[in-house]
Amino acid sequence: MNLIRKTLSLLLAAALLLSLAACGSQPSPTQAPGTASTQSTAPGPKKVQAADLLEAFTPQPVAEKKADDAFIRAGIDWAVRLFKETYAQEKDNKTLLVSPLSVMTALSMTANGAKNNTLAEMEKALGGEIKLEDLNTYLHTYLNTLPSSEKAKFSFANAIWFKDQADFTVEESFLQKNVDYFNAAIRKAPFDDATVREINQWVDQHTDHMIPKLLNQLKEEDRMLLVNALVFDAKWADPFEEAYCGEAVFTNLKGQENLATYMSGEVYSYLEDEEAVGFVKDYEGGAYRFAALLPKDDKSFESYISALTGEKISNLLKNETAVKVHISLPKFSYDYDISLNDTLMALGIKEAFNAEKADLSGICADTPLFISNVIHKTHIDLDSEGTRAAAVTAVMVNCGAMIEEWKEVYLDRPFVYMIVDSATNLPIFMGTVTDFGR
Repeated sequence: MNLIRKTLSLLLAAALLLSLAACGSQPSPTQAPGTASTQSTAPGPKKVQAADLLEAFTPQPVAEKKADDAFIRAGIDWAVRLFKETYAQEKDNKTLLVSPLSVMTALSMTANGAKNNTLAEMEKALGGEIKLEDLNTYLHTYLNTLPSSEKAKFSFANAIWFKDQADFTVEESFLQKNVDYFNAAIRKAPFDDATVREINQWVDQHTDHMIPKLLNQLKEEDRMLLVNALVFDAKWADPFEEAYCGEAVFTNLKGQENLATYMSGEVYSYLEDEEAVGFVKDYEGGAYRFAALLPKDDKSFESYISALTGEKISNLLKNETAVKVHISLPKFSYDYDISLNDTLMALGIKEAFNAEKADLSGICADTPLFISNVIHKTHIDLDSEGTRAAAVTAVMVNCGAMIEEWKEVYLDRPFVYMIVDSATNLPIFMGTVTDFGR
């Protein structure tokens, strides 16, 4: 009987070891932390892999808030203001591409560590009257419910890297909030060359290799990097036929004529107001559309851009007319990158960039922090088959100098002096200096 019991025990132990080994060898069926796609299966809390985290944060359930009129108005207004100001800031390269959603997401993640007037400025710039708590909820719901399919893909990913340094302790509540609302991967790293490579590899992966590199280096004073990446890849519902593609003249801002490869076709959605005409062309599945606006002949491009508002864009798209439109659209492909610091300051986010005034104490209570740079990179390919585009926005947070109260005392006129006993402060010697030359 004892022999049978021992044999059974050994068999059970062996089976347990084999099952554990098999579990350890299986790849995880879940996405990498910080990654989301509207192709994903039923939503639910997913534990972020501990290998990527300072601590094993588990996303907590948060409220849902579907896009309503308030969020839509704020989102369009933000998009137009960001676009206009980016255009205004550009001196030479007037061909640009920004992703307002990417920038809003990265800045909202950062704002979760802002307080007082720094927070108020960021809230007003990003959402108008919408408070950050609601903006978090709107973005969480919106990003996770945008449609995605093989023919029209949308995906996003968020991540936070912070420096592994003894005197820099990040507030757990800040990290938890960004895990909850943005499924952000949290990484503690030495901020050396290996960290730069890791960040660039992450960006390359999460932009489908359209943006292979974000950073060249990390500086000594860098403490945190908050990154959002977006990918859009869609086929036209009605592709352009190559037989209707050919070269034609394109006149640039300076009036110079160049040849471009144009695609011709028809759509049934016409846009027009007092200042511009345009069209809308659908991507397959109908979840996404491409809209083009052309200022009327008597309107210069510069003045048209400067007069754009969120309300004008909203009204144009709402009032499209279902008539046949013959269109001609050039193929194009380019990369764009910009530091958004000046753009965002012009939009009202000022204090966060000021090392002496910024209040990002919700990130770290012990180290003065400020935003040193907001890097925005985009890529687009538009051809007869469809459109591929990617964006990445990175908010670099640096440590600021400790602000100490200080005075000035210049002994440049008559003064009194003393030599005192340090135990009692009794003067041992006391005198004046009223003149030099004796």
